[in-house]
Amino acid sequence: MKGKCYICGKTFSKAGMMRHLKTHMKNDGNVKLYHIMIEGLQLPQYWLHIEIPADAKLEDLDQFLRDIWLECCGHLSAFEIDGVSYYCEYFELEPDEEDMNLPLNSVLRPGMEFYHVYDFGSPTRLKLRVVGERMGRRGKEKVRILARNDPPEIKCSCGKKAKWVCPICLVENMGENCYFCDECAKEHEHDEDVLLPIVNSPRCGVCAYKGGKYD
Repeated sequence: MKGKCYICGKTFSKAGMMRHLKTHMKNDGNVKLYHIMIEGLQLPQYWLHIEIPADAKLEDLDQFLRDIWLECCGHLSAFEIDGVSYYCEYFELEPDEEDMNLPLNSVLRPGMEFYHVYDFGSPTRLKLRVVGERMGRRGKEKVRILARNDPPEIKCSCGKKAKWVCPICLVENMGENCYFCDECAKEHEHDEDVLLPIVNSPRCGVCAYKGGKYD
């Protein structure tokens, strides 16, 4: 799966992007920045590279993930880091649990792999890794997108480009025969109101997700 570098606009494979981004990561400021790679845990064809200040909070990263890939109905979410769960502010914490009101550099370090889950009923799980760090400048946006995968090419059973996914069939058919072009969507056994647009996210077709603020 290829993707676009948001710094120079060039296209690379997933592995090639990791190598390419290193050519852009120069020390040019006095703010410690973390380079984090994010991908769908079960759907690794969806991936992102981002840069975020090391003193930003876990809740800032959680909000970004909601904005770009996840938010549909205000579900709960959590990070798992070194065996500890860090929950969003609406979660009723147990004594051995933490919230997300913590700076990244208090729980993360370069090379560390950690996880995120959104919605405990119909979960979307992500794998994250701190690829590296550098000294840079703080931008206008708290999170800077470095690269993102190109939207996967999903076909309708008729061979045309699919534009819709049926969340019922996605579950019942295990991901088979659940994507439709405009014409075939009109003939589908389930009501058109059930169908969701195909979007560039590992939450595509889940719950009521219709895309993020960056789409």
